Amino acid sequence: MAPALTTETPSNPSSAHALQNPIDPSFLDRLDKDFVEYYNLHLANKPATHSVSIADIRANPKKYASPWCRDFSSEPFVKDIKIKSDDGHEITARCYHPDASKSPFGQGPYPVHINFHGGGFTFGDLTGDAKLCMEWRNRLGIMVMDVNYRHCPENAFGKGHDDAWAAIRWVHRNGNEIKIRPDSISIGGISAGGTLSAVAQQLARDHGLPLKLSKALAVLAVPCTVIHDEPATPEESPFASFAENALAPCLNWKRLVYFRDHWAPKTEEESATFFARGEAFLSPLKGELTGVCDTFICTAGCDPLRDEGEQYGRRLVESGVKTTVRRYTGVPHPFMHMAGVRKAQMFMDDVTAELKRVHHA
Repeated sequence: MAPALTTETPSNPSSAHALQNPIDPSFLDRLDKDFVEYYNLHLANKPATHSVSIADIRANPKKYASPWCRDFSSEPFVKDIKIKSDDGHEITARCYHPDASKSPFGQGPYPVHINFHGGGFTFGDLTGDAKLCMEWRNRLGIMVMDVNYRHCPENAFGKGHDDAWAAIRWVHRNGNEIKIRPDSISIGGISAGGTLSAVAQQLARDHGLPLKLSKALAVLAVPCTVIHDEPATPEESPFASFAENALAPCLNWKRLVYFRDHWAPKTEEESATFFARGEAFLSPLKGELTGVCDTFICTAGCDPLRDEGEQYGRRLVESGVKTTVRRYTGVPHPFMHMAGVRKAQMFMDDVTAELKRVHHA
């Protein structure tokens, strides 16, 4: 089955005004008008976080939070649980329980979608994807579990992967404790969360966790699939989208370098530990993909990571995996969070349809 690729014709964008963090003028004619309007209203007068120190961001998280962040921890049917990673570290997972009176699964047990947030392995928490998680729960009547994980540079690169994999295994072994069906699991995430999901779908196959044998799906939204081969300049990348989108809003070359500076190993000992994790762990694009679960990949037309996400989709198809790859043109990396942007609504509708296909079958 070839990847299903749909494209949208970008609208004519509006011009930017004098703003603190404006869209590069060379990019304006590639962007949808409703995205430009959203960006100028909500993001253009916020400092680009790649120009701010990690210490300042950690000390002032609300100041630098994205406008779509929400804390739903006190909402009805939302509950946090603790899960231990393999090294004993305790991670928090926020469970969006369905309302039994409205769910097609009644009192349960419920299918579950496990979500991992983005943030370049450096930022992010349980507020970033909250609106998406809540909407999937409400639309589908399934459980949605949003998993926090350890970030760099305070933790070595890979600890977040360990936490994600520990959470998936916990759901499979112990999900009945919170009315989860272990035979109907999907996983997914945006950006770095998509990377964690790509690694996890390969680990699940290797360890016999029955994602492939049951109703399962990996949703990889704007994922990074090649980690340790990042180029010195965008022009040196084997993926044309790096140079093409080096000046894109939201995620661009400077921001990618900022993230790399915080997750990359700094010493010989750290490098040895880093590379010991193996090729597929560091760059899921280079892993063996035969036998992994069905996959839905979303890419953004104005994203440096576009081409490597689509290449991952091609490799999945070549490996016999049922795969859909959908490119949303006229928008950059984090578009799916942006209320009122048409492509964000398309993303929500498309992912909801995929989740319904596997969990309501």
